[in-house]
Amino acid sequence: MKLKLIAMAALAAAGSAHALSPAAIDTARANGTLKEIRLTGSSAYRLAIAGHIQTICNAGTIDVFFSGANLIASGDGAGSGARAYSCTLNQVIGNYAVGTPILIHKRDSGGSIIGVANVATNDATTVMMKVSAASCSAPVAYTNITTATSTCTTTEQVAPDAGFSDLEPAILNQAPNLIDNTLGNPLSGSKPPVNISTLTVSPYWQAIFGVVVNLKAYRALQAAQGLTQDDTDANRPSLSKTWIRNAMTGAVDTTAGGLQGWGLVLGGAAGNGKTVNICRRDPGSGTQATAQITFLNSPCSNAYALTALRQANATKPAPDANTGGALAIENSSTGDVLACLTAADNNASTAYAFGIVSHENVETGNLWRFVRLDGALPNRYSTTPAPGGAVNTFYDFVGEGTMQWNTAKMNLAANADLLAALRNLATKSNTPDAIAALPVTSKANSPEGVMASPLVWSTLVTTGQWSSLPAAQQPYASRLLHAAQNGAVSDSCSAYVLY
Repeated sequence: MKLKLIAMAALAAAGSAHALSPAAIDTARANGTLKEIRLTGSSAYRLAIAGHIQTICNAGTIDVFFSGANLIASGDGAGSGARAYSCTLNQVIGNYAVGTPILIHKRDSGGSIIGVANVATNDATTVMMKVSAASCSAPVAYTNITTATSTCTTTEQVAPDAGFSDLEPAILNQAPNLIDNTLGNPLSGSKPPVNISTLTVSPYWQAIFGVVVNLKAYRALQAAQGLTQDDTDANRPSLSKTWIRNAMTGAVDTTAGGLQGWGLVLGGAAGNGKTVNICRRDPGSGTQATAQITFLNSPCSNAYALTALRQANATKPAPDANTGGALAIENSSTGDVLACLTAADNNASTAYAFGIVSHENVETGNLWRFVRLDGALPNRYSTTPAPGGAVNTFYDFVGEGTMQWNTAKMNLAANADLLAALRNLATKSNTPDAIAALPVTSKANSPEGVMASPLVWSTLVTTGQWSSLPAAQQPYASRLLHAAQNGAVSDSCSAYVLY
């Protein structure tokens, strides 16, 4: 009997190491053991959320599902619209026991507004990727959390359980951050303001953003600024916030006499006449909303307005080289922004473009680079006093994010375990040590993209002082905080101050 029990234990251990494939998901869903969580919103958190999921999964049980190309959002490549992760848990998550099979969805398409409006209204028509054996390819072996083991090509309509936003919901719930379908936006229908009092809102990660330019523009900036043309931080060129603001508003005279646009930052002849291509996100994106707050103070004031959008229902234009002026090119995902920059770099007539993405994206092997802003390095943390580092407050292009769920929905008795799991995610992932534990793979640099807000980490130490945190946590604990708060979250229309 003892030998039999040992053999059964060995078999159970071996079974726990099996990946949770689409077929296994179907079985667990049918017998009621599968715990499924549907998340929407901020694409800036994509890799960091994936990294946290890896830390709560048993090794050898993870499958990674990518949405097929053009699924959910037109023009996106595989995995840009949505991703999902299945495994068995290696720890207790709320009321979910160790070994529980779990499937966590994350829709990125549409950005932060989908993590606000669709959650506030409990929108049962929200399009999510469907994970099942019938809708997904046969899985290949797992390599890392950012590489698909299976691709899924069908969707379902279901209300999200929770959402993420790069800024507080009130900012995403007003113009100019509402989805506008009249401009050919690939998402279904416009999104008017909604009643966000239905939400329970918690502070979440601060996301670090950066201005990126295509590689040819980067090398031209290095030449104009007398820098060696390599990829070290020491030779990273700079653009001013004023220049970015003027470009975003279309206030660029690119003629030789005007000496604005690329002519201003490249020293005249090298940039005169060159089109200022702006590879930007579309309305509803938290990345775009954070850029508008940072550079235009919009919607906090009406002092500046974005340059004209692309033509209604028109094919998205390609980056232009020499027409002049500013050309705004809207993109439905971060991946599309980077593809836009790549297209500019591949332009045979030497086109120059800039865009804005979160800092979890990695330059290596790509045709774009992050630039300094007003001389400040776009890094998370720097151990030197040289300009650079968001943690040490030299760099402040940062969005103070939130996680939210529909209060009434989650207060239903049937959702008690789901609510406990959401609360666990909101707290366990949102600490300096949890961010430090995020995995860095060849395709992700997640810890560089996020840091813990003082609204979170200051409650973890008796004195509430950054210096009281363990040394290993300090590089992941922000000291940037908005001067005003609105309830439990920051008011992004107030200035950043040193905590």
